[in-house]
Amino acid sequence: MPDQEHDNVRAMWSEDELDGALAALGPEDEYDDRVFHRAKSELLLAAGAKEPLPAPEPAPTRRPTRRWAWAVGFVAAAVASVLVVQTVQFSDTIPDAAADQLNLAADRVDAVDGFDEPLQPGQYRYIATHAWWMATMNRNSYLAENVLETWVPADQSQEWLLRRDVTGKRKWVAGSEEQARADGLPIDEPGWPEGEWQAPCGDFFEVEAGNDPCRQKGSWQVPTEKFLAALPRDVDKLYDRLRGETRDHGNDADLEMLVYVADVLRTGLVPPDLRAALYRTLAKVDGLQITEQVANLDGRKGTAYGISAKGQRHDVIVDPETGQFIGERELAEQAFDDIPAGTITQYTSVATAVVPGMGSKPTG
Repeated sequence: MPDQEHDNVRAMWSEDELDGALAALGPEDEYDDRVFHRAKSELLLAAGAKEPLPAPEPAPTRRPTRRWAWAVGFVAAAVASVLVVQTVQFSDTIPDAAADQLNLAADRVDAVDGFDEPLQPGQYRYIATHAWWMATMNRNSYLAENVLETWVPADQSQEWLLRRDVTGKRKWVAGSEEQARADGLPIDEPGWPEGEWQAPCGDFFEVEAGNDPCRQKGSWQVPTEKFLAALPRDVDKLYDRLRGETRDHGNDADLEMLVYVADVLRTGLVPPDLRAALYRTLAKVDGLQITEQVANLDGRKGTAYGISAKGQRHDVIVDPETGQFIGERELAEQAFDDIPAGTITQYTSVATAVVPGMGSKPTG
């Protein structure tokens, strides 16, 4: 793929979204034609395709080797470098203190704290995601603001609503807008898909591709209600499950466990008992530290828990009073290119509420 085309693809897909779409592929020996088709269609739509792929014809046999080769090739072309938002101080907090405080946050998770109250018929869970994600074009790098709003019904087999806006706000961290325009780069094209979608089970791209929704097994990155219900609440069993499913993924085993926990928490759909179990499980992971006692994420304050490896760090941020997950961030711990050590490279904040109908927003 020519460099220009490669860079354009990189600017159109965040690492979180790429992980989520490819996670639908599942283990190599468990591929399903329909699940693979959905992942491929989502990736191509996000990379600028005008229409989803046509629904695939049923295949009598599976060909995991061919599919895996395609997936690896697409990842190599689409995975992006990290960007900078701000620099932060690193913490000297000892790991035991991090485990103690995260376990305390787990103890404070409350199903009636205003965030996790059960939905009544006709009500929706409103999930607001504010993200600053990377775009890189010919070594010109910036963070792009994305705002996503999702309405999830009490009966998740019913219609969901998703609205996505790429606001056009950018934070330049390498190069400049003037230089990018002089180079003829398409910085005014949002790249990420924008608009409004409705679909049963939240399978928005299944509907786009002409497939029947609500059949996926689910994953840590794209969890279904059934997948979440099946995860063990026993901490030792959940730890073993997480360790097993992250094995041979990522650059570091402990860091990847935190990444998977962040993936599922980011959805805003994790029930309180499972969220508490995930915190207690994460507290058992070697290398967990409190990287900031009072982290401010979009005006909301929480404690940042992170794991460092291979020059990068991933934090999850938790409100210590309620046990609510409020977001995550990634940092560069080693300088690379023009990005200094201690730089936040991307972040996502998540807020949830119960609203009376699809499309309505929380008041106050």
